[in-house]
Amino acid sequence: RLRACPVVTLLPPDDQLFRALIVKLAADRQLTIDEAVVSYLATRIERSYAAARHAVALLDNESLRLGRPVTRALAAELLRPSEGM
Repeated sequence: RLRACPVVTLLPPDDQLFRALIVKLAADRQLTIDEAVVSYLATRIERSYAAARHAVALLDNESLRLGRPVTRALAAELLRPSEGM
């Protein structure tokens, strides 16, 4: 019976959908981010919902902690690989 059930494969989001997801997650946190930040994130993080949510949360928390706006420079600082890895 299980073999008769339809099978659906979910692929990772395409570039347009992934960018929209980042913008939506930022808007949910009332963050204003420009296209440079969205482009930077979209090309440097894993293409998954969880990775996008984590990156936006990290940017939000650090911008609040540092009292800085969310910029591409801040994203670059946060996503830089740790020394010694």
